[in-house]
Amino acid sequence: MRLQVGPFDPALHVRSRDHHRAICREAALLDTPPESMPRRWEAAVGRFYRRLNLGPVTEAVDRAFVAGEPAFAVEVTVPDGQLAEAIAACHELEGLLGDVLRWAQESDADVLNLPEDVRAHYLAFLAQARTQLEAAGNAVAERAVP
Repeated sequence: MRLQVGPFDPALHVRSRDHHRAICREAALLDTPPESMPRRWEAAVGRFYRRLNLGPVTEAVDRAFVAGEPAFAVEVTVPDGQLAEAIAACHELEGLLGDVLRWAQESDADVLNLPEDVRAHYLAFLAQARTQLEAAGNAVAERAVP
């Protein structure tokens, strides 16, 4: 299926990426175990990007950000065989977002504060992907029914 990502503000996407990287750095500095909240978040984001083949999104964001463009949009291909895993990755991140927010607040590290606009971007990005993936998954399921 073709997954449309965007249009989103590239500067806001870069801020969300910086927030994610800050969580990963904090987890590394604290040497947190794999089952800890920041490590679970890091792993879930990795699964999300791999399952949705989002490498081209990073490239589009970087180009738009450097060019000072107000928005970026890109299409990526998600193989039909990966739809269920991609949908699960969306649900996993949506479920973990509140947990990672609480963890960041409890860590007392200013770099981990999650501004409302960054949180809203995470949610909008996830919702956009999940909605399209679920629609594609339903279409594939309907084609499979004799």
